[in-house]
Amino acid sequence: MKSLLPLPVAGCAISATKQMTLRRWTPALLVLAVCAILPATAQAQGGAAGVVVETVEIRSFTETAPVLGEFVASTSSVVASRIPGLIVEVFVQIGDRVSQGDPLVRLDTELLGIELRAADASRNEAATGLTVAEADLALARQAFERIERLKSSPAFSQGQFNDLERQLQRAQGQIAQAQARIRSADVSIARSRYNLQNASILAPFSGTILERQAQPGEYINTGSAVVSLLDQAHLEIVADVPASYLNGLPEGREITVRLAGGANFQVKVRAVLPRESVATRTRPVRLTAPFTETQARDTIAPFAVGQSVTVLVPVSEEKSVLTVPKDALVQGRGGWIVYIAEAGKAQPRPVQIGAAVGNRFEVLSGLQDGQQVVVRGNERLRPGQDIMTEPPGGEQAAGGSASPAAPKAAQSEAGDPAADDKSGG
Repeated sequence: MKSLLPLPVAGCAISATKQMTLRRWTPALLVLAVCAILPATAQAQGGAAGVVVETVEIRSFTETAPVLGEFVASTSSVVASRIPGLIVEVFVQIGDRVSQGDPLVRLDTELLGIELRAADASRNEAATGLTVAEADLALARQAFERIERLKSSPAFSQGQFNDLERQLQRAQGQIAQAQARIRSADVSIARSRYNLQNASILAPFSGTILERQAQPGEYINTGSAVVSLLDQAHLEIVADVPASYLNGLPEGREITVRLAGGANFQVKVRAVLPRESVATRTRPVRLTAPFTETQARDTIAPFAVGQSVTVLVPVSEEKSVLTVPKDALVQGRGGWIVYIAEAGKAQPRPVQIGAAVGNRFEVLSGLQDGQQVVVRGNERLRPGQDIMTEPPGGEQAAGGSASPAAPKAAQSEAGDPAADDKSGG
């Protein structure tokens, strides 16, 4: 039986006992892997660590108070028929999304076509009557002018003159009647065309079908509802805000709202309604939400009427505060610390933090403006360890960024992991 001697593998010596254990549980390839990892770990603990740093900066900050709000429809309508008729076809179902001008319902147009042809015939008849009346008027005027020239001659007859004058007036009246019949026919034609055009009921705006009241084969009257339509791309937000906070909500001011999932969006104050609740001393505030238009272009609308949203109402004047990136914070034994990149080494600094400012936190003490702090690779740093700094890796906060996540818990000699996360304040 061969003795188990240490095997030199990539500069790693393993005792005979350990080799026997490894050979029982895994092939020799695992031995190679373990030995390859050990030097790398040792180098990470003793050599220069690659880290990403960001700058401690002064940023504008406004203290806010959360107020519960909800999405409401700025445009919602029960689409009705403009004419009576028999429903031939319904093109939509509940939940369908339609664009402005899309057909919703089609009415029977057979009788409407007959009425239009009848109006056209009446118009032609009136036009023919006008032509005849104009010819009669020309003859009557000619005869009247002839007798009028004989007034100073013995051949003049007053009775004949009176008769021709009345004929001229009658011919002029026939002209007026013919013109009136033409106008009446034009009105009938316009009405018939209007009815034909509105036999196809179209979507007055883009939106989602919430309810379908019309069914094929049903006869409806003018004003009967066919569908209920909601414009989900232009929703507003309404929130009952305490009256003491209204000074911070002038018309047109941009503020932040937060959805249940944590995403933040910018909205504008459209109006503060002059109606105050006696019980709660709050007033309704209407906020425009332009982000709903871009989000509604997706296949599934992410926002719904009645959906809750948190409105971050400003309760203080804007001020400048010193801030640190949230990823720089590490939970130590005595509180929060950050690692400063100083002369190629990582130096821990205890800090006191305040409120969240976007994806950063307010610094109450411990740091200065312009200092470089480690935001990546700081979980296992040791005080005084050599570091190689790199610029931020491009993780930008999106326009609808989530609220700041809790800072990291240290897993190094700097401190033990903490049970509670810091959310600012």
